[in-house]
Amino acid sequence: MPGENGKAGSFIDLLEVLRGTFWALVFSFAGSVFLGAGLYFTALAEDVLPWFGTGLFFFSVLAGAWLASYRAGKGGRWHGLGVAVLFCLFSFLLTATVLPVLLVPSSLVQKVVLAAAAGVLGGVLGVSSSR
Repeated sequence: MPGENGKAGSFIDLLEVLRGTFWALVFSFAGSVFLGAGLYFTALAEDVLPWFGTGLFFFSVLAGAWLASYRAGKGGRWHGLGVAVLFCLFSFLLTATVLPVLLVPSSLVQKVVLAAAAGVLGGVLGVSSSR
C-alpha cells in the first residue's frame, strides 16, 4: 500500500522507530539510575521497587513512542508499536543474558501488554502534538 508520498512501504519510518527505541532505552537507563539513587539515599522501602520499575518501563516506552511518532508525523499507532516491540525485545534479550533467570510467562505477557499500551498511547499523542 503506498504511503503518504507515494512510495511503497513509506507508511512506517524505520529510522524514527529505531530513534524512538534508542531514546526509550536512554530514558529507562537514566530512570533506573535515579530510581536506584532515590532508593539508596532516601528512606523509601524496597517494596515500592516493582511499582516504580513498572512505571519507569511504561513511561520509557511512552516517551520513545511519542518521539518516534512526533518526528514521523504519521502512523502513530504503528510507530508506537514498533518502539514497544523493539524495546521489549531488547529488554528481554538483555535480561536473559545479564540475569540468567527463568522468565515467568505471566510476567512476560504483562510486560508486552503494558509496552503495547504505552506504545500506542505515545504514538497517538506524538502524532497529535506534531500537527
